[in-house]
Amino acid sequence: MAVPRGTNICLTFRPVSWIVMKRLIGLIPIALSASVFAQQPQLGLKPPKLVLLISIDQFRADYTERFASHYLPAKVGNKVGGFRFLMDTGARYLDAHHNHLPTATGPGHATLMTGSEPAINGIIGNDWFDRKGNKPMYCVDDPSVKTIGGTSKPMSAKNLKVTTVGDELKMATEGRSKVVGISFKDRAAILMSGHAADTVIWFDGGTGNWVSSNYYFPEQKLPDWVQKMNQDREVDKAYGQNWEPLLPADDYILTRRAPGEKVTSTTKPFSHNLGTGGKPNKAYFSALTTSGQGQEYLFKTVNTAIDAMGLGKQRVPDILVMNLATNDYVGHRYGPNSPEVMDIAVRTDRLLSDLFNHLDRNLGIDNVDIVLTADHGVLPIPEESGADYRTSSTRVKNSPVTAVSAALTKAYGAGDWLLGDGLYEQNVFLNHATIASKNLNLEDVESVAAKAAMESEGVFAAFTRTQLMNNWLPQWDWTKLVLNGYHPQLGGDLMVCEAPGVLFGEGTGTSHGSAWAYDSHVPLLLRGPGITKGVYGRRVHTADIASTLCHLLSIEYPTGNVGEPLREALGAVQK
Repeated sequence: MAVPRGTNICLTFRPVSWIVMKRLIGLIPIALSASVFAQQPQLGLKPPKLVLLISIDQFRADYTERFASHYLPAKVGNKVGGFRFLMDTGARYLDAHHNHLPTATGPGHATLMTGSEPAINGIIGNDWFDRKGNKPMYCVDDPSVKTIGGTSKPMSAKNLKVTTVGDELKMATEGRSKVVGISFKDRAAILMSGHAADTVIWFDGGTGNWVSSNYYFPEQKLPDWVQKMNQDREVDKAYGQNWEPLLPADDYILTRRAPGEKVTSTTKPFSHNLGTGGKPNKAYFSALTTSGQGQEYLFKTVNTAIDAMGLGKQRVPDILVMNLATNDYVGHRYGPNSPEVMDIAVRTDRLLSDLFNHLDRNLGIDNVDIVLTADHGVLPIPEESGADYRTSSTRVKNSPVTAVSAALTKAYGAGDWLLGDGLYEQNVFLNHATIASKNLNLEDVESVAAKAAMESEGVFAAFTRTQLMNNWLPQWDWTKLVLNGYHPQLGGDLMVCEAPGVLFGEGTGTSHGSAWAYDSHVPLLLRGPGITKGVYGRRVHTADIASTLCHLLSIEYPTGNVGEPLREALGAVQK
């Protein structure tokens, strides 16, 4: 009802009780807090600014201690060191292993950020035979995409059948987090980064360019900072230089030249030329990536990516995964006891220190969760181990599939018994069409093939698909690696396992891939917010890294995860 003008109005207020007033006042900080959190969204309560995963290719666990006297101190003044900084101020696992076969680059890197094994994630080797396509398959081959920036074959994460930590972080932040992967090797960068990464680049050995594919860049254009690196041709600057020891010659006295290598210097442990005359070419790029100068170029690229992409500068965390492939190239050629392997480890230490100090200046190193590990180890060069030290280690030049093919021909007549090369890492692929054409029972043929393989030089054990699918394996600890490496849809008809110390193939260098400790045992160092400092002797596996990172990031595990969080390292966040 309207009140006539001029009318006096008296308003009566009822007193508010002190109890009600206290309740109203108590709501003020809640409202303010809600307002602050609404304006500043983040994952969890104290997420890291950046997760940095460093995979040093073919870096055996013993290298962290073996060369430690040559590594930088953990900290001097305001500057931090490399390996010893992580070892002394973070969590260190002494008995970390890959828990699958083969212990190779593709499967190893697929495990690190998925928490899964080849039996689940589908990366059953660097190569395998694809029955559907009736051709060999490289682990990151993808003919449906196009290479950007170079001439190498097109690659993607299409063959990876599960998500990565990076994929899960992208989904949890509506794509706001940045995920970046860098390596000389395509399979390392791709399989750690995953499907939804923002920037994934690898090295084109034909052009010396950093390249990618339109799987990651649908607009078919590399980021400006990558294009600039390619255009500046810093990669060419080491042409004509020599890779020579970083330390005085006496510091390498506990190392020895690889048996198959020629003397390259009479005054230094080694001296390797990176190209003379002409101009940079494929041979130069190969030499570069197998040298200290190549390692420096990789780290320069990583530091450039951090600055250009503003990694760690957001309200949500970012992820950077990097692989140091140079260590693997050096190790394959010169072996784990060589001065070259020691030198590249010491150089890596210095470059890690530079990277950590760069992060400290930009983000504060205590805001960065760092994980350092490796994709596999390596066998000592058989000619060195077997001949000079009288071990049973040997190089076996004849492939066991030669005996398999001969046994099947003897038992069932001539035929095209194998697919492709027959043996891909431990997987043997039998020709099912030949078996069907002869009206043979597949399980019977498997058994004949397995028996022949078992009798071949250098073979320790052979298991059939029937045995694997029914879990009819001996209850030995190492057979878990066989089961974890066998994929029901992609695996072969046999898994053939080499004996300890055996290396199949020709050449003068060495390799990896077996179930034995020299190939599976890798370093595992963690440091950063949420990580509890300590030295831990419990056996853990590389599949445990992904779930640990997920806890630090407050996100769910990747889809194929079978690893368990590293509970000792997470003590600070598991109240």
